[in-house]
Amino acid sequence: MEFEWLNSCIADETIELVLVFNEKGDILFGNQSAVQKLEYDKEELIKCSMMQIFRQDFLEGDNGGQTFEKETLESKKETAMYRKNSSCFPVNIHIIPSKEAGIYVLMAEDISRQKDMNARIRKLKEEEQENQKARNEFTANVTHELRTPVNGIRGHVTTLLDQIQDEEQRKTLDIILYCCDNMSAIINNILDFAKLESGKFTIDEKEFDFYKMMDRVIATHSAEINKKELRFSVDVDEKIPRLMIGDELRIVQILNNLMSNAIKFTMVGYINIVVSKTSQVNDEIELFFMVRDSGIGISQAEKDRLFQSFSQVDASITRRFGGTGLGLAITKQLIEMMQGSIHLESEKGKGSTFSFSVKLRTNQSINENNDKIYGAWANFAKEEDKKGGDVFTSFGEIDKNEELKKRMDKLVLSIELSAWDKAEMLAATIKTLIDTDNDDLKKQVLRMEMAIRKSNYEKSMDMYEKVKKLLSEQIGEI
Repeated sequence: MEFEWLNSCIADETIELVLVFNEKGDILFGNQSAVQKLEYDKEELIKCSMMQIFRQDFLEGDNGGQTFEKETLESKKETAMYRKNSSCFPVNIHIIPSKEAGIYVLMAEDISRQKDMNARIRKLKEEEQENQKARNEFTANVTHELRTPVNGIRGHVTTLLDQIQDEEQRKTLDIILYCCDNMSAIINNILDFAKLESGKFTIDEKEFDFYKMMDRVIATHSAEINKKELRFSVDVDEKIPRLMIGDELRIVQILNNLMSNAIKFTMVGYINIVVSKTSQVNDEIELFFMVRDSGIGISQAEKDRLFQSFSQVDASITRRFGGTGLGLAITKQLIEMMQGSIHLESEKGKGSTFSFSVKLRTNQSINENNDKIYGAWANFAKEEDKKGGDVFTSFGEIDKNEELKKRMDKLVLSIELSAWDKAEMLAATIKTLIDTDNDDLKKQVLRMEMAIRKSNYEKSMDMYEKVKKLLSEQIGEI
């Protein structure tokens, strides 16, 4: 008989259940796995019929034999096999006709564990969804509650600022206001993230003036850019209509996030914004934005983590620059909700370029004579590319040494004039420019920064002279 090979040890060792049966449904052979799973003795099993084992698929025919769907031959099917005690378990079966007429080989895979695992996974997913919902509701409630005391503090401090004339006290109140603004930004990020995760976030489309929106974005960041003495240019495509339909608030939020990151991570050099119209179909317009900086940059290995929630590329960045790691995760989701995508081009130590696209609508015909009210970014970018991008790439190079000398001159002037905010910013920039293995120089720069933060004139000047001397020894006269 063709199935004699099944009596070999190979058939008995396989984990699949193997049954050989004839047209009448009589079982001619069962391997060891079938005997164990079905809880029959080997002699008992071959006295059974397929109708006993497969009560759903093998039925008694008119002539007393069995009937089963022969079109299922050689295709897998999920069904149930019944044990001797009438309990059953799920299996995937595969029936193969033998070369000998009227003889069939059935192979069955027990999928009980797989079914059980799938059920557990479904249950865990449901529990996770419930937990996520509870977390999001809790986060939303807490952030709403936190806003009240923060706004209360801000209101009282603003009132005090109108009444107090003492410069030191006003400086303390300004610090409190700055902390309130930071706290509000964190609260808003957490609240937006909770809404996005729970699916309750919606895009609110209204008509707005695109050029006025860009003016507000630029005005928001101009003071900080000027404070850090960064070069700044903006170029907006003149073919973009003035009146657009979309969520102005969220576009501003995206640009503010990218601009804040560019300013935060750029101590020396430039920041550029470019906006262009890439396509228009009827009233739908796709706009392309690019924010470019000459900051600290990001390595290829770190890029994958950048848009993840609560993630920053390096833990030291959180300690040095602050942040929750939510800004870019929220930015990415907002862009995708406006049918766009975001991309990053960056190299460690050589700046970053964030680019994204969004789709908006307009009811306004395009004014080809629209005045170009912003600087020529394209020309500036070409000039920078000729220089090789960020010129401040390596401590000890001529360009970087010149920049250090300029910053040191401005620093001593700021200390002399007791312009401590400016001095603190310059000290932080100098610390960034000095990328050296000289531990003594690093320590002295840090001590100088600490003295400036404490507005200690004598200590600041003393540390300035020490840093200047060490720098002169390394890169020449300062």
